[in-house]
Amino acid sequence: MVNADYLSRLHILSKLAALVVIGAGWLVLCGWWLDIPVLYRISPQLPQVEPTSAVAFMLTGLALLVLQPVSVSVTQLYVGRGLAVLGCVLGCVGLAEYFGWVHGDLIGTRLAQWLSIEVPGSNMSPHPALIFTLTNIALLLLSSNRALLVQIAQVSALLGGMALVSVFLGYAYQEDVFFRLFGEAGMALHSATAFAILGWGIVLARVEGSMLRVMAQDTAGGVVARRVISLIALFPFLLGWLPLVLATEAFTHKEVESVLATVLLLGSVVAVVRLAYRLDHQETQYRQAQEAARQHQSDLAHVARLNTMGEMASGLAHELNQPLAAIANYAAACQRLSQNGDSPERLAEPLASIQQQALRASQIIRRLRSFVRKQHPQKVQAPLDTLIRDALVLIKHQADRMQVPILLDVRKGLPPASVDTIQIEQVILNIVQNALDAMKTTPSHQRQILIRAFMNPEHYFQIEIRDTGAGMDASLQATVFDAFVTTKGDGGMGIGLALCRSIIEAHGGQLWVESMQGQGTTFLFTLPAR
Repeated sequence: MVNADYLSRLHILSKLAALVVIGAGWLVLCGWWLDIPVLYRISPQLPQVEPTSAVAFMLTGLALLVLQPVSVSVTQLYVGRGLAVLGCVLGCVGLAEYFGWVHGDLIGTRLAQWLSIEVPGSNMSPHPALIFTLTNIALLLLSSNRALLVQIAQVSALLGGMALVSVFLGYAYQEDVFFRLFGEAGMALHSATAFAILGWGIVLARVEGSMLRVMAQDTAGGVVARRVISLIALFPFLLGWLPLVLATEAFTHKEVESVLATVLLLGSVVAVVRLAYRLDHQETQYRQAQEAARQHQSDLAHVARLNTMGEMASGLAHELNQPLAAIANYAAACQRLSQNGDSPERLAEPLASIQQQALRASQIIRRLRSFVRKQHPQKVQAPLDTLIRDALVLIKHQADRMQVPILLDVRKGLPPASVDTIQIEQVILNIVQNALDAMKTTPSHQRQILIRAFMNPEHYFQIEIRDTGAGMDASLQATVFDAFVTTKGDGGMGIGLALCRSIIEAHGGQLWVESMQGQGTTFLFTLPAR
């Protein structure tokens, strides 16, 4: 997911790139006006930045600055496109003048005269002329805001930046062939730097819609992309400028180049190690957050089970009272038989009944204790029919009291499911409890709950719990799984179905509802078979 904060910073960098390019064009013009050659040429042996190129940089930078916002007014749109067209025209005319398709260097000469600058051979070199044309075409595509055209503009800007790497390396290693392809004419280091900044400005202006949108994401991939691309963006500038700027009589160009390469290599290693530590820290935080979320869900499930038991307390009390009352009656019968002097064989039947009823009460208590006990999720292999029957033990009395028959249709031959039995029983019990609540106003002879379990065509276990209640309207179906949504008024917490869905999804399945008003409701969930 795109992080709004990171995206805003990247957009600010795009604006900054436009301002830097405008400032670079202005500095070049100041260099010509004030006769400061270093502002437009590093040394007499290297290419210079002509005033025409400086003006074109200012136009292109202004176009990027105006078109950079995602939403621009009609006036901004036309102004930005007009500036891009002017920059494109200057580039095309520069190419035409260089190759002799247009006589002389009319634009360069007239512009130099208008700026009061004396420039020998002021026509634009072919390298910058070509890239000016392509860059401004990319800006025109960017202004369309159509996804495909924007991506074409961004890819063109990236390819242009990659091509400029050879220019920087040519300056770094003093290989003229990389920045002089046409005799004496070539691309100045100033121009290559400004074009590289322009390229990144175009990419970052719509980074959320490009192949580099990962840079705006708050993920491990976003961290890697921002760090690595930042290094890539800095390397050409450092390789191109520092060897020329730092070379002196004491340190030759080659010596500076070697030291710089070593520093860059060490810096890259440090950056990669820091990145590795940050990613490791993020992964640790992610695991801790996952564990905290699991613990929170476990606590919430425990609270929900306690709440369910509270709702069914009277039913459970009656369910336990039955075997206890039977035990008391059988014990009284044994006492009477003993007082009458009957044979010990007459005591065998009531004593066996006492044992049976005690086991029944013990089973109910055991199921109740295991259901409400707080424990960590633990998956085991469990037959679905046994799992469903164990869950229904706790709600059987309430269903009998409401005269609601619960019908089971479990397909024979189903393999065991790998589930946390307590959690799945909680899902079944919660849905059945809701079904009973939904049928309180249904005539007693129409009440029924049908539970089906089978293997669906996708090879998932599918469990369906269908009631004959009033059903749900569309609005309730859309929100029934949302937290704190309840139809029980003050008597419900509104977390039961939301928790059920999270339990089923944690098992790798899905939970959904199908209902029509007046025709009952069916809750369905799936569990993976493997």
